[in-house]
This record gives sequence, C-alpha cells and structure tokens, in this order.
Amino acid sequence: MNKQFWYPAGSLEEAHQQALTWVCDAYLFHLVSLHRRPVYRHQYGDISLDQPALRGFIDSYLEEKSWDLDRRRAHYINMLDLIRYMGRKNSDFIDWGTVPSLTPRGLRWMNACFSRLGEMVNSCGGWENCVEKKMEGTNA
Repeated sequence: MNKQFWYPAGSLEEAHQQALTWVCDAYLFHLVSLHRRPVYRHQYGDISLDQPALRGFIDSYLEEKSWDLDRRRAHYINMLDLIRYMGRKNSDFIDWGTVPSLTPRGLRWMNACFSRLGEMVNSCGGWENCVEKKMEGTNA
C-alpha cells in the first residue's frame, strides 16, 4: 500500500487530518460541479458549506459516536476513490494538482449526513431556533 495515504509523515494525527481534508475537498468539488457553488440542496432549504464547517461537522459526528482517530481516518480513506486518483493523467501544460474524488458509497454517506442535519433543523423550526435551543442548554 502506498505510504502517503496511510501515514504521510509517520503520524496518525497528520494522516487523519490529511484524509479528512481530502474527503472535504472532494465533497466540496462534487457540490460545486453540481450546483456551481458549495451548497447541499435539501428539500427544506440549502445548506451552505465550506471546508472548516465540513471538517468540524463530519469529524465531530464520528467522534461523538466514539470512533477513535484511527477508525475515523480509515473511514475517510475508504470514502475516497484512490485507485482513480493514483491513475490520473493531468495536463502536461499546467498541473497544479488534483483532488481525489469520493466513491459512490462515500457520496451517499455524506449526503445522508446532510439530509439528517436538514431534518433535525426542520424539526427544531429552523436554524435560528436550533442555535437558540443549544445556547439555552449550555446556559442552564
């Protein structure tokens, strides 16, 4: 197996962060290719995304499920289509790099996460109400 995908600098934390970055970038590129901007279209409204929000959302979700760092990293690696990434042929003129793409299963998982988020926000009565309820819970 190619070491750069498993432990890029010999550190599990760095490997985890790199895999998480690749997953987030791949999902954002996917959304931009669909909608011309990084937005998840939910039946109740759009969810605008950026890399820091996406990283925090998916990593904290798995961390709250008690997944350790190694398991989360392995999950991110499995979501990426690394076979196609390794066999890529970029332009000979200018090549500033390529972002790996997600597997169909990885796309379904990411879409399911945001679908559930949209359902939860709708059940709270909107984003402002969710934030308000969260603030009331932390101040109590």
